Amino acid sequence: MKQDRWKLYLKVLWGAVIALLVISLLAGLIGGSESWTTMLAGSVWIVEVLGVLTLLFIIVVRLKEWIEGQVGNIADQKSAMAGADTELQMLRQSLERIETKVDRIEKVLDGISE
Repeated sequence: MKQDRWKLYLKVLWGAVIALLVISLLAGLIGGSESWTTMLAGSVWIVEVLGVLTLLFIIVVRLKEWIEGQVGNIADQKSAMAGADTELQMLRQSLERIETKVDRIEKVLDGISE
């Protein structure tokens, strides 16, 4: 949902810029040729700046998504390690119980052989 929000924001922003360009061109045509060229030059500058800002915005958003993915992967790895630690503890407890049973069996066998 958040990813769609920033795409929608960029679409609205560029739509507004295009609408302003059309309005300025229409006003320039009505006002005369001198104001038309001035408005066109200013419009080109605005589009260039907005293009650079859009690229920077996209780079920042993609970088943020990548960082969030890396943090999520690390969290998954930590939870997997915690699960492995729990399994290891259970195996150690099971091994200790088996060792105590083997010790008892050895004592019984030692008693029988004597």
